Amino acid sequence: MMKTIRFFKIAEGPERGWYADVPNHTLSENEMVAGSDAFLEAVDTLKGGNGEVSITVSDNNPSNGFLAKLIRKSHNQWGATYTLTGPLAEQYGASGFELWICNVTHDVLGDHPRSIYIHEIN
Repeated sequence: MMKTIRFFKIAEGPERGWYADVPNHTLSENEMVAGSDAFLEAVDTLKGGNGEVSITVSDNNPSNGFLAKLIRKSHNQWGATYTLTGPLAEQYGASGFELWICNVTHDVLGDHPRSIYIHEIN
């Protein structure tokens, strides 16, 4: 199942940071932390720095190839930690970079899959 997720940056104020645009969740629940925020900041900088990133992902075998792959390293009741791999990660020296993704993922992909494939970044 392919899904495109929009992420946006609040640049000032107490809510400053990166957030996923996932309906039916509070701003706090959609906050990107623990490596996910750093990943989005790096991607945004590479794309020109407008404070918005859209990422198309899937949780199954990528028939059209992929830019990067997140491999689940650990999982608990609050979320999961993933390790970044794949061509994009290698190109930018980010292989092995860790990202934590909270349970909002359940509303996007149905669960915390063993692998998340990144197909497109805009």
